[in-house]
Amino acid sequence: MISPDKIDEWIREVEQRPSSAELIIRYIANRLSELSNRDEELSAQNIELLSGRKVEEYESRIASLEYQLELLKRQLGGEIILPTEAPRSAPIHEMVSIVLYNPLGYVLRLEMEPAELAASTSMASLNGEVCPDGAQPTVLATNSREELLFIFDTGRTVAHPASQLPCSSGDKLGWEGAFLEEPRIKEELAVVQPIAKMPLYEMIIQASRRGYVKKIKMAAFTSHLGEDYIGTGVKLPADKTCGLTFANKDELFVMVSQEGYIFSMQAERLPAAIEEVIRLGITDHIVSTFIVHQEPSILFITQNGKAVHRETSWLDQANSFKSKGQSILTNERREAGIRIVGAAPVDATDWGVFLSDDGSLNVTKLQELLATGRVPGQPSTSILSFSTFHMPETNG
Repeated sequence: MISPDKIDEWIREVEQRPSSAELIIRYIANRLSELSNRDEELSAQNIELLSGRKVEEYESRIASLEYQLELLKRQLGGEIILPTEAPRSAPIHEMVSIVLYNPLGYVLRLEMEPAELAASTSMASLNGEVCPDGAQPTVLATNSREELLFIFDTGRTVAHPASQLPCSSGDKLGWEGAFLEEPRIKEELAVVQPIAKMPLYEMIIQASRRGYVKKIKMAAFTSHLGEDYIGTGVKLPADKTCGLTFANKDELFVMVSQEGYIFSMQAERLPAAIEEVIRLGITDHIVSTFIVHQEPSILFITQNGKAVHRETSWLDQANSFKSKGQSILTNERREAGIRIVGAAPVDATDWGVFLSDDGSLNVTKLQELLATGRVPGQPSTSILSFSTFHMPETNG
């Protein structure tokens, strides 16, 4: 700020010492230049406000924050209670949602009572063709309050609350009665991703089937969600989107391939631009990505129903990108055709749901699975997909 007193002081200085005039004039010129630039910035901001561009940006940010708040409220039973407040009502009864979907965009949902689910190993069976037009289904176990993000291989996204997807009955489970989130031309549904807990994380890690990843800061990701487009996350024409994983920077990110190779690295060290982090064989591809929290074990399931588990400490973090990765299968088993269907971090209280190639859905407590080393009912059928979940507590 140039005050009148300051100007009078400079005039006296020039009168007393004329040699200082050049320095004072140069200072004033620089200050005028700064003020001119600031004036231009303010004018530009004023134009943005008058044209509505800045208002639209603020409105978009507010809408994104409101959406994330709504997701958290849904997880907490409809309201956020401060630590100093007493609970206002009994906990909402939570159901288990089992979701089946395929690349054609067809989605089936079973909603099960926890007590009912725990009492039986056989849940349901798909009627008719299990893989219509060769579209292999995926099973996802989640809860009834989740928000599900449908991610297409073009990078387009659509969000649906799990509770708003139509429910099917176990005895009438077939693709002919499925909900359809129709893909556009030359588009396939790549993955259905639960996203309700995303406000609790710092970043999202996008992975491709060929082992390429990139990390995205959560603020940028939520902005992309508002545009219903997150990008494909691929570089190669033959590659496809594999999935998303929420993470904090100090957590361990893990990818597992069908042929049993594993890449693990601290999330903070992953690239911000799409980069190949594990070098896979021509016939191999990534089948699972996840973050290790406090779970003591990693569970691997093969297509012939074999359950292999390793302690979390067994994971050997990669020192660099483009390595071959750590192996869970021997060369002999790999050459015999054994393949990994999926993997997940687990503890003994978790449960697993398994989809077989005959269309049957079976559930089992992972403590029993880890003890026997085999999925119940195998090897008469092959496992197509599996998902783990934590059984909600029942009321009463």
